[in-house]
Amino acid sequence: GPEHPSTLALLNNLAFLYESQGDFQRSELNYKTVIELNRKVYGESHPHTLANFNNLGYLYLRDNRPEEALPLFTEVLQVWETQLGKTHQNTMKALNNLGRVHMQLEDYKQAEPLLTEALRRRTKVFTERHADTLRSMNDVGVLLTRQGKSEEAVEQLRKTLALEEEVLGTSHPYTFETLNNLADLLEELGESGDAHELRREGFARRNTFFDRVLWVAGDNTRQSYIQLHRPEQDAYLRLLLQRGEEGEDIALEVLNVSLRRKGLLLKITSETQQVVQMSDNPVLHSITTELTTARKELSSLTLAGPTPENREVFASQVHTLEERVNALQLELGEASQRFRKSLKPVTPEEVVEQLEDAALVDFLVYRSEDETLQLLAVVVSDGELSIVNYGELELIRELIEIVRETIQDEGSEDEDVMMVANELWVPLWEPLMEYLGEQETIYVVPDSVLNILPFDVLVDDEEEYLIQKYDLRLINSSRDLVTQQLEPAEGGIVIVAGPDYDSDEILNSPKAQAVSRKRSSSVAQGVRMGSGLRGLQFDPLPGAEKEGEVIKEVMDEQDRTTVIYAHRNAEEQRLRTLSEPPSILHIATHGFFLKEDETLAKRIKGLSRGSNRLPPPADNPLLRAGLAFAGLNANAPLLGEIDTDNDGVLTAMEVLGLDLSGTQLVVLSACETGLGEIHEGEGVYGLRRSFQEAGVNSVINSFWEVSDDGTQLLMTKFYDKYLSGTPLRQALREARLEMVESVRWSAPFYWSAFVMVGRST
Repeated sequence: GPEHPSTLALLNNLAFLYESQGDFQRSELNYKTVIELNRKVYGESHPHTLANFNNLGYLYLRDNRPEEALPLFTEVLQVWETQLGKTHQNTMKALNNLGRVHMQLEDYKQAEPLLTEALRRRTKVFTERHADTLRSMNDVGVLLTRQGKSEEAVEQLRKTLALEEEVLGTSHPYTFETLNNLADLLEELGESGDAHELRREGFARRNTFFDRVLWVAGDNTRQSYIQLHRPEQDAYLRLLLQRGEEGEDIALEVLNVSLRRKGLLLKITSETQQVVQMSDNPVLHSITTELTTARKELSSLTLAGPTPENREVFASQVHTLEERVNALQLELGEASQRFRKSLKPVTPEEVVEQLEDAALVDFLVYRSEDETLQLLAVVVSDGELSIVNYGELELIRELIEIVRETIQDEGSEDEDVMMVANELWVPLWEPLMEYLGEQETIYVVPDSVLNILPFDVLVDDEEEYLIQKYDLRLINSSRDLVTQQLEPAEGGIVIVAGPDYDSDEILNSPKAQAVSRKRSSSVAQGVRMGSGLRGLQFDPLPGAEKEGEVIKEVMDEQDRTTVIYAHRNAEEQRLRTLSEPPSILHIATHGFFLKEDETLAKRIKGLSRGSNRLPPPADNPLLRAGLAFAGLNANAPLLGEIDTDNDGVLTAMEVLGLDLSGTQLVVLSACETGLGEIHEGEGVYGLRRSFQEAGVNSVINSFWEVSDDGTQLLMTKFYDKYLSGTPLRQALREARLEMVESVRWSAPFYWSAFVMVGRST
């Protein structure tokens, strides 16, 4: 029951878990719930209730809310000192925490006696080699820093760090905190060389931590961990940029930050998908099960840190598990070539080696000390590495918004678009010119809001679009230049085009009929039904159907094995029941993406192939992006109650379950398929990302509501060129250039909406 001691203990543990992952809001809710239950069951002054007060206060401390933590720790200290005595572990914990609160409030006069007394008692009771004592040593070091006693602070923090590394290990939260505190202090003292070494070491250790933890966590947990530790990465980048201004050659290190962290969640999720798909093989299944178990044990051990029971053998336990994980990875790699290819970390030197005849512009967004978003770029050209530090991102973000709005405005003339595109070119692209040299092929790795910018539409001072001067190739990460692609899928070409959204085949199935009867009965009894995505309604797309037919004709002329699903046959389940991954998948239908705060009054207005009056679903971004298939209009009232495998809505979340390993290209010939929720360092959470995680090499997606006729023309030109032997990227570029040079289709609205992202050449 809800008031059983085990239930209360688990609620507290769940709150602590959320706190450790950086999900402070959920943590606070659980702590407050368990506090109220403990008050009811045990009383206000019971040890369990007080422990929860202490935990909630610590959460406030971590969340920089000292005013709310102060009364909690004050009360807890008074009661524990009376109940347990001055040298009890809990009493000393509350004493130290109260000192930390006063330090956070910048009341150092109150903080000093509390922190020093906590350290004195803990050292006497536990000795210096106890985790609680080390916690106090770190806090006193921070206090000395705040008081301006720099020499004493450096000595204290260095001593603490050495002990923590020896006793707790290099990945313990206390060790990381002391390392960061010491690096901060050394930076303040102008000792940037020593600070640099610490930041670099901390970055490497955090990579090891992520390798242990993220593989055995869910997506939400992965995001929380990365967000929680993002300030470390930002501090490292700020220091690197500062050292660069001092003449230090640090571009390789900045590029390494991008290689190890940018798109990390996408990398882990896609590799996990590969392992899951490979586990159908009995041998691989056995290895992956063992590997998952070993990783979970290593993750648990890393997160828990040493305990009194295992302190003496902790380091050897970690080492043994690491060796076990490495051995299983090797075994899995030997059994599956495609998994082995993605395991080895990519080095900056390997990236440079791949760029003999091309340049690279890798954008990175980071936060300044006042939390404003900043932008930098690493440029690699002719073997030389350079850094462009743009400063604040906000101006560029505003200009991207203006460019997108102007392109989509039916009243805009070409001159209007070129003017605003040049206004963006000046702060964003012009600073790169001196470093790019004569290279015409340029790989671009966007970050943050740059993920929804069609770079080709930028206009230089000679009034030419960048597409007319450069072959710009968008990739998710600079890693893509080195990591080998999956073996190309050997399936044919699959086209899904012009679904019959009114098809009632699913609606007439026995299961749907049963749901419908149950619904009618519920409505008759006055039961209110939820809406969710049940307001979906789409108009027919004759242009999409025609597009599919034309592409099929082009394929047939080249004797390419091609199957097309249209009308009532264009069902969602067609993608789930493919006998093998197709080489190319072309989907011409309605697409949608909803913003998190979308309200019914602001439903997206539908155009030719746009999103059509959609109410917002849940807050998961992968559930707010999707594609429409046959039967959607008919099935919409029953969404969530009938079989989701064929209900007519394919969300980005569902795409993750498709087997598209080795598919060279997916063409999402629909509106806004390149949009989604933007995450710093991770790109856009939407359809494009999901298809890539499912194993697709490259995706062509759209940035806005597209023209039916313009899309059909672009796709026909693209496939004509591709089937004539032109590589995929080049075929798309040439097709777009022909539209740029035509009178009828020269407006960027027609040719710049569709962009290819991925590793295809």
